[in-house]
Amino acid sequence: MIRLGRGKWKGHILRPSTSLCRPTSSLLRGAFLDIVGSKFIDSAVVWDLCAGTGAVGLEALSWGASYCVFVDKNPRAASFIRAFLREHNALDDAAVITCSITEYIKKADSAPDIIYIDPPYSYSRLYEWTDSMEWNGILSLNGAVFVECGDEDMMNEGWKKRKYGDSYLCWKIMKEVR
Repeated sequence: MIRLGRGKWKGHILRPSTSLCRPTSSLLRGAFLDIVGSKFIDSAVVWDLCAGTGAVGLEALSWGASYCVFVDKNPRAASFIRAFLREHNALDDAAVITCSITEYIKKADSAPDIIYIDPPYSYSRLYEWTDSMEWNGILSLNGAVFVECGDEDMMNEGWKKRKYGDSYLCWKIMKEVR
């Protein structure tokens, strides 16, 4: 069970299949939103990559993001997110894409303000790829990229890192947020 903690959908409970994914904890989602801040999330375009239940992107939309792209290669995850958006009349506020995040980034034609990536902790090659990406060429001015991981050493130097429960939140702000 996942409870959304902020905004217009505060208190709403997501009930994904237990085999769908490892959901981002409410503690970590709250920390992400606190770091981003309400002024920056308001009207932001967010990409929730390796979205799983979509809880991070849904929290962002709930708190004022203008649009969210959910990307997950699992069709059941995409279906779960679409069902929530349909139920809450929010299909126009999002896109739900079923493909790998590397495929999506290659073909994306717009720049997000915030990217949140939460791959399975065992996908070490995806963390290496994430760590080596040139995010300035993908994000909008003052954009930020966040990565959830199980070990702080999964991301190299240059990332800010904080531990929340059993997970780490790592992030880079490409240019200072005003």
